[in-house]
Amino acid sequence: MSAAAAALGCQQSTVSKRMRQLESRLGSQLIERRAAGVVLTPAGENALDYVITMQRSAQQLENRVSGQDRAMEGQVVLRTPDGLSTYWLARHMPEFMRIHPSIDLKLVNDQSPAIGDHAAHLSITFLPEKGMDVRADELGTLHYVPVASRDFINTYGAPQSLSDVMNLRFLTLEQYDKSLNTWGIQAAETNSLIKYSFRTDISSVLFETIRYGGGIAMAPTYLASLYPDELVVLDYEFHQSMRFWLKYQPGSHEIGRVKCVGDWITELFDRKKNPWFRDEFCHPREFSGITVIEPQQ
Repeated sequence: MSAAAAALGCQQSTVSKRMRQLESRLGSQLIERRAAGVVLTPAGENALDYVITMQRSAQQLENRVSGQDRAMEGQVVLRTPDGLSTYWLARHMPEFMRIHPSIDLKLVNDQSPAIGDHAAHLSITFLPEKGMDVRADELGTLHYVPVASRDFINTYGAPQSLSDVMNLRFLTLEQYDKSLNTWGIQAAETNSLIKYSFRTDISSVLFETIRYGGGIAMAPTYLASLYPDELVVLDYEFHQSMRFWLKYQPGSHEIGRVKCVGDWITELFDRKKNPWFRDEFCHPREFSGITVIEPQQ
């Protein structure tokens, strides 16, 4: 009885009480207390066979299920904005797959109606989560500045002012409009002054249109580190920022393969290695050789 109490981490009196409750429920005496100690009755020996079977089954269940949760294998569903997935995550994906070949990573667009937030193990989101049972880790901040391609500037010339920037073939991502309340009043007021010549709700389409000389648009500064020879930053002292988080489905951060993906994503957005994701604005000229055009005096 003392050994049982020690194994269960409770008092011996608790074990005795539970034993009496079990005997009362079964209507049979399971143990006898003798001078030499506690011994099983015939009913107790009969019950012991079932107890051993139950214990083995419980242990197998724990080993198998717990092992699956700890194992670095199986599917992990990640919801993420298409811009970040296309231009940041995708270039690092081959290395992750090489290191973790048994993890089946499924990447879905955060606008996809097929898979909701509740069906994803992880989500990269611009909306902070307030639920008590949801874990959300801040990943960083995206800083947006006006950019264009070198070909566009060579064809149409450099804008002379911020007003020219906003009216010379300005392109936009429809999702930006939905996030203006996050960007603040200044962004909303500025948005009302812009004459857009092209709109899309696909980040990759917007960026490729910029790259091929289609116009000017607000784009995250990390693109300056990736395409310094193709893009031009229009530095007219106008930029906007948006924080983003890594959100875990309740309980999923304890699953080995999910934690592995979460740790990988966190490392990809390390703000010490990647200054463009810092909370404070880091000008593209500080980490890239990209051309910066300023207004003429």
